[in-house]
Amino acid sequence: MATVSRPCLPITNRLAISGTDIVVQIELLNDQLSMTVNKAEASVYRVVLEQATTPIEHVWLADMFMRDDRVHLGKLSDDVADYVGTLSDAQG
Repeated sequence: MATVSRPCLPITNRLAISGTDIVVQIELLNDQLSMTVNKAEASVYRVVLEQATTPIEHVWLADMFMRDDRVHLGKLSDDVADYVGTLSDAQG
C-alpha cells in the first residue's frame, strides 16, 4: 500500500483543557503523528505514531490490536522527587 501524500510543513493543533493545567498538542509532520501532553507547562507524556498516514489493510480489525498505555503521574512525580533528592545529596 502506498503512503498518502501530506505536506512537509507540520500541521499542529493545541487543546487546552478548560479548568485544568493540561494542554495537549498534536502534530503531523510528513507521515509521523505525535501527541504531547503538558501539565503545568511541562511535558509529561509523548507518543509518536510512525507511518500514521499509511492506509491499513482490514482497518475494521485494527481495534483488536490497539495499544492502550497508561501513565501514572504519581509515579512520574515520585521519580522526579527521587532524582531531585540525588541532586541534593550529591551537592552536599
